Amino acid sequence: MLHDFPVDLPDAPPPDGRALRWTTAIIAIASLGLLLTNAVTIAEWGAEMTPSPAVERFVNIADRWRAFTDRTGLGAARKGVHIVWKKLEAARFPGQEPVAAPPPKE
Repeated sequence: MLHDFPVDLPDAPPPDGRALRWTTAIIAIASLGLLLTNAVTIAEWGAEMTPSPAVERFVNIADRWRAFTDRTGLGAARKGVHIVWKKLEAARFPGQEPVAAPPPKE
């Protein structure tokens, strides 16, 4: 048996174009924000791809974008959050063994 809702709700109005425009705008703003402030992740993602001429071009562009955001300070917020994240990740309860050192990157 389905659960009865304790109050009567009016029928939902049909969706209009505003909802789609709002959703599109939010996705565009979030994407632009990530592009402007998260160049490190974009560059690292490209470096993990299977090498090809297109990937080489992508990594080259991503590395230049990363250098630009580092120079202009656009990546400062991400860097600050990353530092805090790593400290929280390394935190341990009393008596808990410390975090093992990560293997060196090749």
